Amino acid sequence: MYVQGEEIIQKSASLREEKEFDEAIKLIEENIDLIDPSIRSNAWLEAFKAAEESGNFSLAKKYAQVAAQENPDLPSIKKYL
Repeated sequence: MYVQGEEIIQKSASLREEKEFDEAIKLIEENIDLIDPSIRSNAWLEAFKAAEESGNFSLAKKYAQVAAQENPDLPSIKKYL
């Protein structure tokens, strides 16, 4: 079953894997309203991972907090809360 916004999250993940961290984050930020609310925590988690992997820990904390509002049980964000 297709959920609106899956392709945005997948593209962001691909950019992150290519170490295009700023672009991965920008893609999520600019398209978050197009992503179905049921998977928005995945989008914020993707932005979090990009920020963390880039070494921008203050930005990672920001995205961890936003992701936690959607889904507080995400294990990878716990150390930033």
